[in-house]
Amino acid sequence: MNALRKTVRLAAPTLLCSLLLCGISSAGMVDYFTDNGFANPLAVMQHPCAEYYNGKTYIAYQGPHEDPYACAYDHAAKQWSGPVKAGENPMGKTPDPVDPKVPDNHGRPAMIVDGKGYVHLVFGGHGGEFRLGLNALGTPGKGKQTHVVSKNPQDISLWEVLNNVDPFGTYSQFVKMDDGNIYLFYRHGSHRSDWVYQKSTDNCRTFAPPVSILKHKVQESDPNVHDAWYAWFEKGKGDTISASYVYHPCKVKGHTKERYNGYFMKMNCADESWENASEDVLALPVTKEYADKNTLVCNTGSERSNHGTCRVDDEGHPHLFFRQGKGQVRYYRWLGNAWQPPVAVPGGDGDMIVESPQVVRMLLSGGNEVCWWKTTDGGLTWGKESCLISSPGSGYVASALVRNANPDGRMAVSEHNGAQNHLYRKLFLLGDSGPVRRPEEGASNLGDRLKNLEAVQPAPKPDKAGKKHRNKSEEGDGDE
Repeated sequence: MNALRKTVRLAAPTLLCSLLLCGISSAGMVDYFTDNGFANPLAVMQHPCAEYYNGKTYIAYQGPHEDPYACAYDHAAKQWSGPVKAGENPMGKTPDPVDPKVPDNHGRPAMIVDGKGYVHLVFGGHGGEFRLGLNALGTPGKGKQTHVVSKNPQDISLWEVLNNVDPFGTYSQFVKMDDGNIYLFYRHGSHRSDWVYQKSTDNCRTFAPPVSILKHKVQESDPNVHDAWYAWFEKGKGDTISASYVYHPCKVKGHTKERYNGYFMKMNCADESWENASEDVLALPVTKEYADKNTLVCNTGSERSNHGTCRVDDEGHPHLFFRQGKGQVRYYRWLGNAWQPPVAVPGGDGDMIVESPQVVRMLLSGGNEVCWWKTTDGGLTWGKESCLISSPGSGYVASALVRNANPDGRMAVSEHNGAQNHLYRKLFLLGDSGPVRRPEEGASNLGDRLKNLEAVQPAPKPDKAGKKHRNKSEEGDGDE
């Protein structure tokens, strides 16, 4: 227990800040809500992982053995419940590994609360194993995309499996529409696979078959390279869904993490047609050549790019960022007839709130802090506002914003401390005033895990482990 580790929280966009103890403080309270997040417990990619519903914020994350866990926070009562194990991830390892390269991390849970208050998680897949059968839309990988639901509304204590989604999935993402329809987007297999969606009109009790929207294929010029994608989906204005994505030239031999460019398109849910920012109707599934011609936001050339998030303003115009350049994101917005030239904002990853076409706020992790950045001139200039958490020696990995967030719970983050010799992470729920606190007794959930871990396998040297942990944190997605 690191009782002397400091957390810095900036209360205003000034240099004034107050130092708070992030370990034990008055009345035995701590700033983290659990300490049993494992490896990369959450990310922006699998989203949402948290939702505010009827007075509570529900949070899902990857815990011991890469299994899905859930917690809930009652804002009025200021009480936490959980963590509760919600299912079993077939990719989990026993005993717990200490090498950050061993956990797969693709099986992190995405979460949604349906129209009746039942909590749903989808988790456990990195493309699906060969034994699951023929994958007609991609290449098999590992694990199995699994869907579980709470047995009772607004209650995370008991869960059951629903065998109603395709097992060949990874990067699961939920989008819930105003009419209650719920879309599940994911990549239909490992790297060389289509991106698809399945639609539910009955609160996720059944799903329609997968529909391909981004196509993988072999390059004509080089059969060793397959066109592949990394995509992010979110509700747009009205009955639309926005999609931003980057291109991955996936090499069969000599595979790399290279990703380039940035793209945008949106779906009209009424007829499930797709169009680009200029409202030109698109033919599906979208290929690389077709995307370059019809949906390109930015051509990065030889400079690498990675997915960010995408939100829309009241006019329906998209605002998005991609992770381009070291330690920064680049913000783009649609002006009605063209994309505004990119503007760099310091940060590793995160999400944004579009308050108006001119006013946008980004909540970004970067270095050893998670801070708000704001523009009031449509993204031409940005100013740093309050920092919600900061700690020397640690980095933070962000989730997407909490769906329908309460101001007291905007984002979940995991702490990655380079000095530790294990892969367990403290998790925080950050609100406008900083971390939502919890009694230490409820937040301490590791038990004898660390002691038992040391007994069965040697820990790596702290300096070497620290370097690996920092790199993993900075990469965010890693080689996914």
